[in-house]
Amino acid sequence: MLEPMYSELESSLTGKKIALFGSYGWGDGEWMRSWEERCKTVGANLVSDFVICNESPDDEAIRACKKLGSDLSS
Repeated sequence: MLEPMYSELESSLTGKKIALFGSYGWGDGEWMRSWEERCKTVGANLVSDFVICNESPDDEAIRACKKLGSDLSS
């Protein structure tokens, strides 16, 4: 679902501040590392490390997402 939308936006990310977050239900979240690399390749400005969790976010993931929001606004 996300891939078609991301592909349309990808070329407009150059120089933009972005943050990546998501969850997964199987595997080890390799898709997030691939997504991060794609963003770096097009020149996006990743404001911090991505946040990823397995299934539902725990307290640590929620804190990290709040930090992402703070990093984006600064």
